[in-house]
Amino acid sequence: MTTTSTTDPRVERSRAKLLAAATDLIVEAGPQAFTVDAVAERSGVAKSTLYRHWPSREALMLDVLRANVPEVPPRDPRLGFEAQLRSLLRALAETFADPEWARILPALFALKHHVPGVEELTDGDREEKVTMLLDVLDAGVAEGLIPPGLEPRTVAATLVGPLLMCVLSGETDIVADVADYTVDRFLESYRPR
Repeated sequence: MTTTSTTDPRVERSRAKLLAAATDLIVEAGPQAFTVDAVAERSGVAKSTLYRHWPSREALMLDVLRANVPEVPPRDPRLGFEAQLRSLLRALAETFADPEWARILPALFALKHHVPGVEELTDGDREEKVTMLLDVLDAGVAEGLIPPGLEPRTVAATLVGPLLMCVLSGETDIVADVADYTVDRFLESYRPR
């Protein structure tokens, strides 16, 4: 049985062109220079079409953010703690090493301060990833490799901060090595001496 999409491919193409143009504008000129007119002009899509997809400039900005938030694959509970932790950090490193992600990351930080709703969206994404990390840390506690009661946001900042620093400093070529190094140091800090 074949299924057909009910979405007109022209509608999807215009939406994709608008999102790409909006992303480019935010990256190149920042949120302050981002206007509906500028997005329409850059994309070659009519402003009226833009408003069919998004009711406002802010709604479009939120979709730009949603389209660029990295996906982290779900953890595999069959793996041990160390393998889960390494897998999580390697997935983040792979995302952070992507040139498109490195290009847009600073603009995404700027959006948080300029668009209502962005903070809620980014907080929700962060909470989802912290919950994933908490599950991984629980596996480490169960295996006796780390102590109970570690604060997951502090651990997340400790593990992910160096990766973000690589992206922000333009050193995406070393982000995978930094992820491994960070996990090694984290695990080493809890090994008995």
